[in-house]
Amino acid sequence: MEFISLIANNLMSAGITFLGFVFALTVVVFIHEMGHFLVARWCGVTVTTFSIGFGKEIWAFIDKHGTRWRVAWIPAGGYVKFLDDENAASMPDRDALDTMSEEQRKGSFQLKPVWQRAAVVVAGPLANFILAIVIFAGFYFAMGENRIEPRADYIVAGSPAEKAGFKSGDQILSINGREVRDFATVNEIVWTSPGRELDFLVDRAGQEIALSLEPVLKERNDYIAGKHRRPTIGIRYAVDPVVAGVIPGDPADKAGFEAGDRVIRMNGQDINDFNQLQEVVGKSEGREIKFVVLRDGREISLNVTPKMMSPGKKAANPTPRPLIGIQSSMRPMHSRHVDVGAFEALGLGTERTWSIITGTLSYIGDIFAGRSDSDQIGGVVRIADAAGKFASLGFSQLVLFTAFISVSIGLINLFPIPILDGGHLMFYAYEAVMGRPVNEEVQEFSFRIGLVLILMLMFFGLYNDRGILAGWFS
Repeated sequence: MEFISLIANNLMSAGITFLGFVFALTVVVFIHEMGHFLVARWCGVTVTTFSIGFGKEIWAFIDKHGTRWRVAWIPAGGYVKFLDDENAASMPDRDALDTMSEEQRKGSFQLKPVWQRAAVVVAGPLANFILAIVIFAGFYFAMGENRIEPRADYIVAGSPAEKAGFKSGDQILSINGREVRDFATVNEIVWTSPGRELDFLVDRAGQEIALSLEPVLKERNDYIAGKHRRPTIGIRYAVDPVVAGVIPGDPADKAGFEAGDRVIRMNGQDINDFNQLQEVVGKSEGREIKFVVLRDGREISLNVTPKMMSPGKKAANPTPRPLIGIQSSMRPMHSRHVDVGAFEALGLGTERTWSIITGTLSYIGDIFAGRSDSDQIGGVVRIADAAGKFASLGFSQLVLFTAFISVSIGLINLFPIPILDGGHLMFYAYEAVMGRPVNEEVQEFSFRIGLVLILMLMFFGLYNDRGILAGWFS
């Protein structure tokens, strides 16, 4: 029975991964190609094919303008093909121009002014950015925003923050002159600043104090991204020390813990932050811990001995360590919920999209500068794996992941690599400045180089994703 249960769970997990991947990629590709399509139609370009997926056709129809709308078997992309394109990569077919009638030439993409061709090309990535902004804005408008105060409530021993002189309760005002609104801003700046010195201005009991530190790369092994190294400085915000749940059969359950218990003391030490609780448990080395919890207004004493075990594959760090089997409420001690209006939501959605763009560019720059590892560069396997994991957390999380992927695909397509949208824009920029298009032989050779670069990047991503593949088949 255990074997059958395992097979059923694996099949269900595989199904969720596949459906999540297909949903996210189909939405992103459709919007990207729709951007190209709409602007092309506006410019009078004849569109012969609008395809979602590659390979053998599953379903298709032809609209009144003669465009064939098709869905193909391989859900790994899509394309819009114009009348004078040689292939799905929009390589120009010069020979086709010579055989076109005068009426057909009016719908030729290659014969349009350079600004119209550039507009058609840039419309795809722009549509991806707009999709992300709309999704993020929709979530902000519907759910508001929880803003966690940028407080350094918990300082990790031996961390850059401790060495720089941070004290528990320090309120972060600015980093490198940039005003800090909430703890998310702190994380954003730190995560994009490996190997760079950061100048903090903090408020400590009404006094402004300047502190400087340099983030260090620390290995993490989380549910979504897997094992990787991320810049950290060693500060956390305080989390309410309330037990949200007790895992049946674990030490806390056997000791009598109940959901709703508020931990107030451990081994005589006052506890006002779940981070403190985790620290004491983590350093227990198998010794019994004396808890005092507040339950229904009464103080209750409970004794529990931690056990070495894994917190589960969805935990931020799934490696085995001393645990007692209680779940955190994850409720920040110092936060506030803010209702967001439509215009503010649009601004926040734009801000979050821009943050993903700048963060990605910063990461790429840090790779070339030697400040970051390239292990987070992944391909289709990583996208599929992440899509499945977000889908398992709920449809809303999958939609948010779709927004993130939309930004990433839009940005990658703008890279100046021949065969991508950015490569076409590079050629059009040359044509606009020089007054003549790039030589046909040069374009053809550039497209081949671009194809090689893309294939190399795909294989590199697949190499980085080998651990994910091993996990799928283990």
